[in-house]
Formats: sequence, structure tokens, C-alpha cells
Amino acid sequence: MSQNELLKQISAYAFAEKEWNLYLDTHPTDKDALKKHKAMAEKTRELVKEYEQNFGPLTSMSALDPNCFDWITEPWPWEQCN
Repeated sequence: MSQNELLKQISAYAFAEKEWNLYLDTHPTDKDALKKHKAMAEKTRELVKEYEQNFGPLTSMSALDPNCFDWITEPWPWEQCN
């Protein structure tokens, strides 16, 4: 999967996870919703892991080098020309 496609997938699953989270705030006993929330959260974690293995840290919190804060070496998304 390309870097851009992986980022789109991460965004979609993270969004769905947050939406289920909001739903569960008002429907805490909905077991089906809880299963869907957990599934979205797990898929998000899997995609982030895949992204970071292939393209480097996605956030500063996941930077691997404790001695350096240089966690982004590529252009920022808005700096890229399409």
C-alpha cells in the first residue's frame, strides 16, 4: 500500500473509532457498538504500526531515537506538490 493510501486508511479508521467513542458516551451498554469501537481501534493500531515500519514515525510520540527529536525528515503534507 502506498504511503498516501495508508495515511487515508489510518485517518478513516481513526475517525470511525472516535465516532464510536462518542456514541458510547451516550450508549455505554451497547455491546455491538463496543465491539465495533474495539475493532476500529485495533485496525488503527495495525495500520499505524505498518505505516511506521515502512515510512517512519507518524507522530513525535512514536519517534524511536531517544537522543534526537528529528522525527520528520520528509516534507510536511502541505509542502508536497501534487
